Amino acid sequence: MTQLDRSLKSGGAAAPPNCALHYVAEAYDRDSKLIVGRQSAGAGFLEALARYGGLDQMYCISEDRADIASFGSRIAQTGGPAPRPVHLGPQDYEGISDVGCVFHPGPIISESAWWRRFYSERAFSICGITHSVATERVIRGIRDFVVAPTQPWDALICTSHSARDALLWVRDAWNDYLASRDIVVGSSPVEMPIIPLGVHLEPFTRTDDAQRKGRALRDKLGIAEKDVAVLSFGRHDFRSKSHPIALFRAMQLAHLRTPGVTLHLMMVGQAADQFNAMEFRQLAGFCSSVHVHWLDGADTEQASASWFAADMFVSLSDNVQESFGLTPVEAMAASLPCVVSDWNGYRETVVHNETGILVPTMSAPPGTGIDLADRHARHEIDHFVLIGMTAQSTAVDIDACAVAISDLALDPARRRSLGDAGRRRVEVEYDWRGIIPQYQALWAELAERRHYDPVKGARDHRRSSVHPDYPDPFSMFSKHPSAHLGDDDRIRIADLNADQIIAWLPQTASYHLAKPMLLNPEALSDILHRLDAGDQSVRSLAAHYGTDSIQAIRRTIMWFYKFGLITIERAT
Repeated sequence: MTQLDRSLKSGGAAAPPNCALHYVAEAYDRDSKLIVGRQSAGAGFLEALARYGGLDQMYCISEDRADIASFGSRIAQTGGPAPRPVHLGPQDYEGISDVGCVFHPGPIISESAWWRRFYSERAFSICGITHSVATERVIRGIRDFVVAPTQPWDALICTSHSARDALLWVRDAWNDYLASRDIVVGSSPVEMPIIPLGVHLEPFTRTDDAQRKGRALRDKLGIAEKDVAVLSFGRHDFRSKSHPIALFRAMQLAHLRTPGVTLHLMMVGQAADQFNAMEFRQLAGFCSSVHVHWLDGADTEQASASWFAADMFVSLSDNVQESFGLTPVEAMAASLPCVVSDWNGYRETVVHNETGILVPTMSAPPGTGIDLADRHARHEIDHFVLIGMTAQSTAVDIDACAVAISDLALDPARRRSLGDAGRRRVEVEYDWRGIIPQYQALWAELAERRHYDPVKGARDHRRSSVHPDYPDPFSMFSKHPSAHLGDDDRIRIADLNADQIIAWLPQTASYHLAKPMLLNPEALSDILHRLDAGDQSVRSLAAHYGTDSIQAIRRTIMWFYKFGLITIERAT
């Protein structure tokens, strides 16, 4: 654990730090028909910040009217006194600077670092969070840390050590490649603290009413009181979520190991598409001796009741798309013992033999997927095919899983012990009430660093454009002309009808193209009047109109010269 990681556990600042959320409604939407983990996590964070952040106002950055309305609506629905929603436009640098931090609901923060550079590198901090870290867009985002103007007061929150390890691997791979070309770059200044996702405890608390609904669901499904119900909760997608074969086969083996115990498997969720629906139903044939119940995850009443109808929770993630895994935390919050794969974030949330059982996993060794990665790079296969293929060579120990399920099925006391320990763990480690102060402590530390740490790659607004991909054309093509306008060059009137020509030029398309880059129309006439009194240098004109206008003055002089209104005498 780093010093920053430890400081985040110690609590927040005296005054609650705030952020401006880069708001896209889809990223915070838990009401969609086919919800994914990042949406559930985003919605939980937004609600938690409103409820537990101690804030009078919450800020969103957006230009979309529907998103702005959605932001206000979601804050109003959080319960209790809600902070006042405030909208900031993407170009409202001063407003955003006053807030101090921009929060992204994903890991792509390098784009905002370039955007901030239009104003000032010290204007505000940028904070993102990992969800899936397997997509090429995320990988490119981490690659861009090498060159983007990210600063020591920026952070990418990693929800698990596994997620951070994967991102550091990408960063190191790029550094190794650049070093092979004799290009040495320093490490990225972006902080990568570990802050887990959180849950709201209330929906998972075993109240009398919640348990009554759980018993009602068991009755509806024909699950007797002495029967054992195993809960699987989540999206049904074997390509990007979890392949069900280990679960189905382990359930069948567990049935053989528990004579006299009737096992039920509740499959709560929705299929990503018809192809997945057919695949899941077909593979369920591997546990033909187990009662399998398919429950629509979009039916919120049934989905909520399933947590209290179950006797244990099983999730056997085997996909690199997973980086944290919220459902095991929700299961522990519901006091359910967990049987989960020993996989990325799962091994950090579920404590083996204390809150659940970790089932060993195995995958092909490093280097096995190089040809698959090359096919992806050639666009022969897409991202989802790549991670789906990777999952096909990743296995969960079916026998070990069967033993875990059957042992818990035969031992109600141990189920209760593990479930109670899981609830206590969530109350201490994963309650949003405790997670939000960690975010705010991070934002406070970033604000402190923003005042004192040196800027990495500071921009000189007078000499460089904001992004090397968008260069100053006069610099990039500086070798094209015979000469360049110099500040000591002398300017004099060349056409006695210059005033009349200036009055006529606004009728031309050329003028309207040039107008945004010139001095204002009044200044155009004023320059000609000054030149009527005698020639002047570029430098003297700049002194009159202000050095802040030097670029526009130079362009205006060259525009006059282009139309033959003036002559330019080169300085010796």
